[in-house]
Amino acid sequence: MAEFALTIIGSGSALPMHGRHPSAQVIQYDQVFCLIDCGESTQMRLRDAGIKPFKIEIILISHLHGDHVFGLPGLLSSFTHLHRTEPLIVFGPVGIKGLLTEIIRYTELKINYPLSIIESSPLGLNRIWGRGNLEILTFPLYHRIACNGYLFRETSSTLKLHKERLKSYSLTIEQLRELKKGNDIEVDGTRIPNSEFTHGNESTVSYAYCSDTRYDQRILSFIRDVSVLYHETTFRNDMISLAEQTGHTTAGDAGRIASAARASCLITGHYSSRYKEVSDLLLEAGEYFPYVLEAVEGKRYNLRSLACGPEPDEHGEKP
Repeated sequence: MAEFALTIIGSGSALPMHGRHPSAQVIQYDQVFCLIDCGESTQMRLRDAGIKPFKIEIILISHLHGDHVFGLPGLLSSFTHLHRTEPLIVFGPVGIKGLLTEIIRYTELKINYPLSIIESSPLGLNRIWGRGNLEILTFPLYHRIACNGYLFRETSSTLKLHKERLKSYSLTIEQLRELKKGNDIEVDGTRIPNSEFTHGNESTVSYAYCSDTRYDQRILSFIRDVSVLYHETTFRNDMISLAEQTGHTTAGDAGRIASAARASCLITGHYSSRYKEVSDLLLEAGEYFPYVLEAVEGKRYNLRSLACGPEPDEHGEKP
């Protein structure tokens, strides 16, 4: 089964404070490494986390505020100095191409490797990349400027179909696909559990990245049933007015989104520099959603494990 992991590179917001750095994450799926956002100090933080920058073949930028993109020109420059030859793809909102083009022009930065810069202004859930059993999709977030969320999704599980049991039903191709994904299906108005037709490993795993965004339930249609949700929790609940003014989300509202999305796990992040500790943010999100984690810089999270929900307590009960 392919390795599916998340490493937090930066968990802070605009001001680096309290040992936290601007936004950046790395998703690894088997041998595919993808960098999400690239705030200042991302290069150094990648090395601290034991991730070789040359392994990164895709960079996803959510929006053009500095704490999400100011580290990107330096990373592109370092790739040239280190004689990178592998192709690199940068996805981002409209404006990312102009920003990088002007920086390259004014700084006389030489790009000596194949570089593709692809802009996207999604109105819904749009597929932008795929290989093997993984696809990446983008969707709109609702910040002060154009902002894209990203969804990593396995396209099929390793479930196998019970051929003998299938003979009793006339299933459509779409129903068979749903079974392979690990989903239940409806036959003649009756919902039949996936386990009636399949055996083998569990269903697919997905990960959604929702960086800077207001609390907005429109994103639910894009992230419904996601396994692991990263959602910004910039402010505590008592700062809801400032959150609305600046286009951010409180911890409680992030918990509400995770619950409504039927996620298995919520990872918080993009913490305001006013908070030295984030335990209160976790508690506030936890009022609405049971499985909330802190984005710890340098920590590597097994997304397959998180998709199974929290570990049972000593009595065998899950919270």
